[in-house]
Amino acid sequence: MRPLYLSPRGRGGVDFGIQNILRSVRQAGLRDAELLRLPELYNFAPFLIQRSLPDGWWRNFDLIQGRSRVGFALRAPDRPLVTTVHHLTTDPDLLPYSSFAQRIFYRLVESRYDHWSIREADAVVCVSRYTQQQVEQIYGYKDTVLIFDGIDVDVFVPTPGLVRRDNFLPPHDARIRLLFVGNRTRRKGFDLLPQIMERLPEDYVLYYTSGFQDTGEDPIHPRMVPIGSPDRQGLVAAYQSCDILLFPSRLEGFGIAPAEALACGRPVVTTAISALPEVVDHGKNGFLCQRNDIPAYVQCVRELGEDATLRRRFGEHGREKVVRSFSYDQLGQGFADLYALLLGM
Repeated sequence: MRPLYLSPRGRGGVDFGIQNILRSVRQAGLRDAELLRLPELYNFAPFLIQRSLPDGWWRNFDLIQGRSRVGFALRAPDRPLVTTVHHLTTDPDLLPYSSFAQRIFYRLVESRYDHWSIREADAVVCVSRYTQQQVEQIYGYKDTVLIFDGIDVDVFVPTPGLVRRDNFLPPHDARIRLLFVGNRTRRKGFDLLPQIMERLPEDYVLYYTSGFQDTGEDPIHPRMVPIGSPDRQGLVAAYQSCDILLFPSRLEGFGIAPAEALACGRPVVTTAISALPEVVDHGKNGFLCQRNDIPAYVQCVRELGEDATLRRRFGEHGREKVVRSFSYDQLGQGFADLYALLLGM
């Protein structure tokens, strides 16, 4: 079996998701799988994709796959089409955290792309149970396949003994190091971070990535330290160099950053919304707070920050869960089994 993935370059977790799928299916034995990266423009005008491809672009492949924003535009003769749904921008919970321009685009344009892709696909894959529910509620499509997003647990690993690394992040004399990984957007809860930090003790510091979608504003709290956009190995080192991942997101189709942190043996404080409770087990490998509840985030961060034994226990549980439920093994084998079914093998 030789799948072809077509994906315009993105600005968030979905972009990492397609790379994880490629790596995992190759690991599962489909070594001839290929990923064709397209210019970012095609995220907004996917109907132009096939005009940019050479004649017969599909002939060396057995099936075609793309995410729901572009899947409808990837139909090829006699080739099964797989659409992956990572999250839906038509989710009503997203509207309060989107700009006016985003809301117009989501409602008038992207909702149609998603609907067409779901309707045209031979198989629709959702990355979480929450996303499955959204596809059914918004588009009335029930026959989806659940394959969780995957983490490379051979790359995202804990340090020996879960001991924190102290030689990677910018130096700081704080006792407890928090980390935020994601775009600097309201959906990710970035605007809540300064308010949370204001209520935490002076010996807590928060490192944060710049992500792709930058708000253009500098942090308004002196104990927030930017670390840019680390590459994959740099991101692993950042997780290993923190004590807690603080991720006050307001909506997630899966939650790649929390899963990566757990794989690295780091506890997570995040939000009890959308797919995040599928990744983080409250009171076992992290804490789940109500959306926008700043005092709750503060309390949970402090509980972990003041108890090294609890952090270690949560880290061990988180690592075990990700290896069991969200590794490349389940991701790659899940797609390999689906492809075999579609191809009658």
